[in-house]
Amino acid sequence: MKPRVYVAVLVLIIPFQSSLFDALSFSGIKPDLALAILYIIGLLTSPAEAALAGMAIGLVQDIGSAGLIGFTGIIRGLEGLAAGFLGARVLDISSPVMVLFLTAFSLAQGIFISFFLQITYGSVPFLAMMGGRVLPQALYTGILGFFLLRLISRKNVLPALMRRDFQKE
Repeated sequence: MKPRVYVAVLVLIIPFQSSLFDALSFSGIKPDLALAILYIIGLLTSPAEAALAGMAIGLVQDIGSAGLIGFTGIIRGLEGLAAGFLGARVLDISSPVMVLFLTAFSLAQGIFISFFLQITYGSVPFLAMMGGRVLPQALYTGILGFFLLRLISRKNVLPALMRRDFQKE
């Protein structure tokens, strides 16, 4: 992807996630815009580039949330790497199946974070968290990803995002 696209993503991810998507929340559950964008970056670029983008996005989120610095960066880096490997094998990014993969990525992230909370804090209601928060957020993120993939699938949007020397044929 073009460097200016990465700069725009890193600068705008926190404001968009916190302001625009707060208005779209249902019962406190909102889609994970950073994961959806990272998934698209993984589909369009190489695994290494997607992993680096994921670590950068995760670190920006850690700094913006005053959370455990590096934790989200590591998780996002692994998600970017996996999305990059998936993107190397995908022929059509506008396929509806891509939404299922994004939902699975979001669900895996929620399960991993729930296990981490269980290990570090103990006594976390895992099943209640899965049914009440993680699964609905994964489905909501999948729906967001569907609309984002439809948006970038247009012929004039994709070339504007990609560098000429790295475009997939």
